[in-house]
Amino acid sequence: MSLTLIGCLVVFGVQSTFSSTGMGLTTPDGDLKASSEQDLVNKVFTFLSPNDTLRFENLHLVERVTYYVLLEIVTPHNCEINVSIIDPVMDVYNVFETEVNISQDDDWFEIPFGTAIAGNYTFIISIACALNLNLHIKISFDSEVKCLYDMIAPKFLEHLKLYQVNKFYNGMVVEHNTVLKTDESYKFYLGRVNAIGGLTVANEVRVNYHVTDPDGIEFNIYQNETIGNVGTLMHFDFGTAMEGIYTIKIRILCQVEVVNIAYAISEDYQISTINNGTTPKPEPQANETVRGYFYVPIEWTLVFGISAGGFVVILTVLVAVRRKRDSVSLQAN
Repeated sequence: MSLTLIGCLVVFGVQSTFSSTGMGLTTPDGDLKASSEQDLVNKVFTFLSPNDTLRFENLHLVERVTYYVLLEIVTPHNCEINVSIIDPVMDVYNVFETEVNISQDDDWFEIPFGTAIAGNYTFIISIACALNLNLHIKISFDSEVKCLYDMIAPKFLEHLKLYQVNKFYNGMVVEHNTVLKTDESYKFYLGRVNAIGGLTVANEVRVNYHVTDPDGIEFNIYQNETIGNVGTLMHFDFGTAMEGIYTIKIRILCQVEVVNIAYAISEDYQISTINNGTTPKPEPQANETVRGYFYVPIEWTLVFGISAGGFVVILTVLVAVRRKRDSVSLQAN
């Protein structure tokens, strides 16, 4: 929703403004919340026909965290609802837009919004209705759960090489350089983290994704691929052939003013023993606890035994002959 349209809703409706100042992070009963989930807003508000707008200003949001806007009509009426969010640099996100009237029977509407930057945000709830009605509005978050973290296994979160949440305009390109090991498998993740209101075709967000290795070889991963709704994770495995700096290039194409995209890279496992078949393996080092052994084949042992036996026989004969000669000589004298 543009700022002009928001201004029109304010002119024709009754505009109320609430600031986050003084809003404690408590339960409706006034007790401190035991869990890590915190509420920025949690109250029932009255909206007047035919048009009404409620603004929540100066809500401080931290980066890379998913916030949830929950809406529920609590009176027997129906209406059209538009929700838009203005970030600290005045970019407008149209995150929810009904095309037909919704009623009390439609239960909750949950609208996710993952942040790319920290700062003060403005949430705008606009209603078009035939009769006055009451609407329960809750804006909450869990500071311990970052964008995409609930969809990535903990063992991969412990080995992240890259993690970013960036805001993209149509055609915008972002590049990251990261050092990867050789012969290693890495997991790549990407997902949209903010809801988009309106027609499905207009909501479509597409991505071009390329990985370039240290030698400048480019790998085309996604080409004009559609990114699913919030909660849908795109991922692929990429095995490296060399160590060095890899360039990750992401281009986003969309028909909305701005969209937040989260992406990550995690180290998985070593693929090979890194033996390319041309470099000889180093000789194994001798075991220092085993030394002084010499291997003699059995054939050598037999030959050596026979030779040694023959030598002893010959030596015995020679000695006997010599003694006989000496004996003959003594008799002759």
